[in-house]
Amino acid sequence: MKTRNFLLLFVLVLIGNITFAQKETSNWYFGDGAGLSFNSGNPVALNGGRVSTIEGSASISDRNGNLLFYTDGITVFDRSHNSMLNGSGLKGNVSSTQSAIIIPKPAYPGIYYIFTVDKPDYFNTSNDPIEGINYSEVDMSLNGGLGGVVPDKKNIPLITYNPSNSLENEFKSSEKISAVISGDCVSYWVVTQFTNKFYAFNVSSSGVNTSPVISTISNNFSPLLNEQNVNVTAGGYLKISPDGKKMAAAYTGTSLGSPRTGGAKSTGKLFLYDFNDVTGRVSNEQLLLTSIYPYGVEFSPKTSKLYLTANIYNSEDRFQNSELYQFDLKSSNIPASVKTIHTSRNVAGALQLAIDGKIYRAGYPTDDGGYIEYKFLSVIKDPEEIAANINYSHNSVSVEPNDVKLGLPPFIQSLFNSDFDIENLCFGDTTKFIISGQKDYDTVMWDFGDGSTSISENPTHVYSSSGVFTVVLTKTLNGIPLDPVCKEIIIVEIPAVPNNYELSQCDTQDSDPTDGFAEFNLQLARDYFTNASSNLQIFFYKTRQNAIDDELNQNALNNFYRNTSLNEVIYAKVTGFGSSCYNISELTLKTTKSEILKPSPATGCDLGDGTAEYNLYTIENNIKEELNLGASIELTFFESEDDAIRGVNPVPEIFTTAPETIYIRATDNGKCYGFGEMTLTLIPFPDISPFVEVSICSSELPVVLGTNISLPNESDYDFKWSTGETSKTITVTNDGSYSLKITKSSLGCGKLIEYNVNILAIPEITDIKVESVSGSNIVEIFTNSVSSESLFALDRSDGHYQTSSIFSGVTPGIHTVFAKNSSECGLVQEEIIVFGFPIFFTPNNDGYNDLWKPITDAEYGITIQALYIYDRYGKLIKQLDPDGPGWNGTYNGKDMPSDDYWFKATIQESNQIFNGHFTLKR
Repeated sequence: MKTRNFLLLFVLVLIGNITFAQKETSNWYFGDGAGLSFNSGNPVALNGGRVSTIEGSASISDRNGNLLFYTDGITVFDRSHNSMLNGSGLKGNVSSTQSAIIIPKPAYPGIYYIFTVDKPDYFNTSNDPIEGINYSEVDMSLNGGLGGVVPDKKNIPLITYNPSNSLENEFKSSEKISAVISGDCVSYWVVTQFTNKFYAFNVSSSGVNTSPVISTISNNFSPLLNEQNVNVTAGGYLKISPDGKKMAAAYTGTSLGSPRTGGAKSTGKLFLYDFNDVTGRVSNEQLLLTSIYPYGVEFSPKTSKLYLTANIYNSEDRFQNSELYQFDLKSSNIPASVKTIHTSRNVAGALQLAIDGKIYRAGYPTDDGGYIEYKFLSVIKDPEEIAANINYSHNSVSVEPNDVKLGLPPFIQSLFNSDFDIENLCFGDTTKFIISGQKDYDTVMWDFGDGSTSISENPTHVYSSSGVFTVVLTKTLNGIPLDPVCKEIIIVEIPAVPNNYELSQCDTQDSDPTDGFAEFNLQLARDYFTNASSNLQIFFYKTRQNAIDDELNQNALNNFYRNTSLNEVIYAKVTGFGSSCYNISELTLKTTKSEILKPSPATGCDLGDGTAEYNLYTIENNIKEELNLGASIELTFFESEDDAIRGVNPVPEIFTTAPETIYIRATDNGKCYGFGEMTLTLIPFPDISPFVEVSICSSELPVVLGTNISLPNESDYDFKWSTGETSKTITVTNDGSYSLKITKSSLGCGKLIEYNVNILAIPEITDIKVESVSGSNIVEIFTNSVSSESLFALDRSDGHYQTSSIFSGVTPGIHTVFAKNSSECGLVQEEIIVFGFPIFFTPNNDGYNDLWKPITDAEYGITIQALYIYDRYGKLIKQLDPDGPGWNGTYNGKDMPSDDYWFKATIQESNQIFNGHFTLKR
């Protein structure tokens, strides 16, 4: 076994000096096909990138700097720049500031999560709703090591809003997301913001914790819409500092603005926060800058400086120029420390720290805000320096022939900060621990994570087993222990691999089917050499020396390889993800004679839309019986002949498609046996609605499901309910969803029918609200009915029913309200008293409205037992005789001023107390 000096995927650093060993950030893809590689130390333009995005993108490499995949938040591209297996249809947006970020799953090399961020604006329609924050899982062991998005772990939504708030529920998130390694050394924080809250999601070896840590801040950046119906608070970057202690957020707008107030594009703000990388809490909000249009933010590697790009607009929201600012985070007055580093006609774009310790800036020259083709980034070469000493190089880093836009890919910020290095991580090696940076300690204590410790400055240690370990370094200076720093490492054990494996391929791919030459899918040998472990990678080489020399595994053979000699021997190199621990074994490529399979057409059940469902397990058995194939023969099905030959992208066992020709690959005990093709046809299936809505009154339960089904020769069909029952019908007493799978036994396929049972309960009146608004009495009825629409009537059970629960202009007196549901499942009623009173009076002795008194005519059936009048401060003015003429507007013989006055009346019939207010006008 050969070892090299590389640390694996998961590294946490809390404090300390910067080193740049984490090559997960080596390859960037962004803009319109643009890319950069930092593997050589300096940025080198990359071609072949497939993203075409105005703003957000994300990319990730392995520990050695080899590209794994990248995305614009919608499509994931593998290292070959092809769409990744199941990698389309993610819920980001190419015009979202930070449309995606990629996080490895701790302790699971080769497993990653892509967090996507949609763009929240009103251009979305009901058919294209705003999706907010989602995440998907990528497994790099899929598709021959090119990786794939796990089908049942795709676009999992995260709640970053109040679902009961209609505005928040519509917008769901801002366009911000950032990540940092947690203070526990074994997990990550993924942080996003919306309204007045930050949401921090923890990613650990258990996966994504969908219950976030929520921090509420003092400013509420509510979704605000400008004249283009765009959420002005959504844009702008969010970044956590490399040491995990600070966080900065740019908000491109915080109010709608107007030409008189400077315009909407001059209302942006930049805030700085404290971040607790142990708890995920955000606190201590500081406003750093306002009256600008801020966009990109970034911290220097040691978190001593903060940088911002911002556009400057005039009062008519016309672009003037952009600024690059620096803030000194060590200053006692950070907002006052702001310095302008550069002014230009480039629009404000993203800022992103790289592993070379420099900060790169996107953006392009503009004419009144129009997009143009532009092929250069700018760079801050020494971001730790004070503003006066900054070496800023404008428009100097070429990405030709591709184009820069606004965005750059964000990364886990901790990858740009390190305090010690670790070498030799293969099981059985002597692992070395080396403190980096300047000596800022007197003594040290190492904890190797397996119960062993050392006080040596740069110790060595041999682990007794492979696995995941948390290494903790505690420095002491002048007798005072400093904050510990820690890293999670993986000691990798590469299993013993067989000395030789024979990979066979049928010789069918040229004019001579017996010449011994064919195209091989080398990854079909993967499971044999790796024991089907998803934590291992495999690469293939012409010679053993080629495999040894290719330390970064960048010059391996293409997975689809045509042999150059009969029974050619090549070499398989098995290694861990991002590790340089490996074993090498021989692989013999052998061609075999191909049998040609010609089965009869297979029939599927028509689903009613021109497609059919085919059970390929049943079809396989039918083919083996028809062609008299042995029990050791296995058949796999593909949609193209090339896929069948290569053994990639097989169709699922339950396959839904329109009639077509599919292709067969046959193996015998793992060796290629032959190929063939088969026509898929369909036959009509009885016309049964795939969805049945059942609404039934609770008094009519139970209900029988399945009575709508009419089938010829029912004995030819099998029935399977979601309840487990196998009869044609079932009886249920609870509402909810039920499904029935009807299968035609001879075909092994059928139709799924969904039943939605909605039990309608008799509504119950839970409350009745009576109030007077501008002299009109309003009655509002509240019920507990949630299963169906309720209907309401006033005073007559056989009267006119309305869907609104509000009645206006109700006369004073005793009334009866009625409620029922729309299915006539029951009728409830309740008696109420509507209290009537004048809303004003004018005691000026003109004979009109000179006295104030509630309405108590006998026809209303209301008798007042007690009546009190108060001023607006609650002082009792008058205890009024209910049978007297009324109040004349005086107190102790003196006229009271024009004002609002309050009353409290007790009703004799019901002992209810009514409160209200009226106006005295003079």
